[in-house]
Amino acid sequence: MDDIEAIKLVLNEWLDGLDSGDLERMEKTCDPEVVVCNEYQPTTIGIQAIRDKYGPRIEANSFSSTFDIEHLKVYGDMALLVGRFTVAVSNKSSGETGSGQGRIALIYRRHPDGSWKMQLDIDNNDQRDAA
Repeated sequence: MDDIEAIKLVLNEWLDGLDSGDLERMEKTCDPEVVVCNEYQPTTIGIQAIRDKYGPRIEANSFSSTFDIEHLKVYGDMALLVGRFTVAVSNKSSGETGSGQGRIALIYRRHPDGSWKMQLDIDNNDQRDAA
């Protein structure tokens, strides 16, 4: 499998983890020092920050997400992936729904074992309407 396909698989593993409510699956796609710079939120660093951010969300909500890749290029042991996301959110208790969409820039780093892990996640939203 080439690097581009390997990175796409890691991205899909993150999305499948989110949609299935499997936080551990999502964490496995991240570098231990992953930096997350999401709109309307403080910058966070590390796997624990992923747990802190997504754990309560996954417990409270169900997600259905998609990602359309606009650009994906490998630069040695780093890769840049840019695309558009959509997400539908449904609160498990109330049934209230929301959605979001926007653009994301992700940087992946190749680890010594050859695996690709998300190093940086930067997003901006087209509109803010999520649970």
